[in-house]
Amino acid sequence: MEVVAHEVEELVHAAFEKSWQFVRTDPVLAHGDIEELRTRLSKRLRRLAQHGERDMWRLANGAISELRRELTPA
Repeated sequence: MEVVAHEVEELVHAAFEKSWQFVRTDPVLAHGDIEELRTRLSKRLRRLAQHGERDMWRLANGAISELRRELTPA
């Protein structure tokens, strides 16, 4: 079980690195408190991984999509 948790943690970390490259330069997302944005991105990645997503790119894109929905005015 611990091995699986470690693998998921590595996956989330890799997905964070990939998605952060986009998020930090996105004109809609990259404003305000950068640390808060990093925290939000990380939480979304972890939640998606906890729900079973194991593809790094789907994790990254899913978290970015959730951030955009949350931060984009309706």
